[in-house]
Amino acid sequence: MPRLVFSGPDLGRIRFAILPFQETLKAARGLGLAESPPGLAAWRHAVRRALPAAAAPALALCSAHPRHLPDFLTPQPSIGASTFAEEFSAALDDSTAPVQADVVAFGAVVRTRVKVIEDLVAHPDRGRRALASSFAALHRAVLADDWPRLHAQLAADIAHRARLTARHGVETMLATLSPDLVRWRYPFLEYAGPPEPDYPLNGRGIVLVPSMFLTDAVHRQLNDRQQPMLFYPARTARSFWRDPRGFDGCLAGMIGAQRAAVLRILADRPGCGTGDLAAALGVAPSTASAHVGYLRRAGLATTVREARRALHEPTPLGWQLLDTAVD
Repeated sequence: MPRLVFSGPDLGRIRFAILPFQETLKAARGLGLAESPPGLAAWRHAVRRALPAAAAPALALCSAHPRHLPDFLTPQPSIGASTFAEEFSAALDDSTAPVQADVVAFGAVVRTRVKVIEDLVAHPDRGRRALASSFAALHRAVLADDWPRLHAQLAADIAHRARLTARHGVETMLATLSPDLVRWRYPFLEYAGPPEPDYPLNGRGIVLVPSMFLTDAVHRQLNDRQQPMLFYPARTARSFWRDPRGFDGCLAGMIGAQRAAVLRILADRPGCGTGDLAAALGVAPSTASAHVGYLRRAGLATTVREARRALHEPTPLGWQLLDTAVD
């Protein structure tokens, strides 16, 4: 397995990011691969019928290799939240990006002839403009309407990692990042893939990026231009796409529909206040409080007070129940 080599400073320079344009790339990969990644078959079947012809170059590029993309498509993420437009511009509008060199290096690991790669090598500027139009069309057709729902899943994943780090330490968080694909043995973070030379982080740390479309692999972005990045499957990635409507329905059979909805909201928004929870449910605050009280007594939720606010989140048992309901 390939290995990233951590030093002490690297452990203190780990950060997370939610990257909507990168999710568009992963969605394109999931749609373009010959075989569906685990959990995405029903989604692929539904989405492919609505794909515009303009999306074809983006699909071809992102599925040309199952683990790699040209580096210019994955620029350094900003500190703080990024919009699709901001990421899109950083990847496709930066005139200083070595597009031709990145595509040539990418083409060296692709075994089949891909026209979009040849166009980018021969005419980098024109090819990148055409690719930008293709990605924009793909995003509008596939991700734009669904992004709030996907963002909630990704935010819940990062909140879970933050809780693990706070309670058990950063090494526990790394050890549980994606147990079937990632293994932590200090100072090495090993990930599934063909053998490669060890890659020292050299004090730069790493950006960890959850993905809802990357259900079968861990991807990395390693170059000298930016902080290293590792993309991993979000905790609900496989199950979410099998039937996104079935999540609460399955849970409702265990604890009731309203309480399932409460637990689901607390998972999406850890630290949610009673008023916010009531608004999300469309009920009175007293009703929301009563539902949380039931979950607390069942050991599924916990409440802490900040000034006059009561803030709620799932307990480890609550998270375990959510995981069981998803699977």
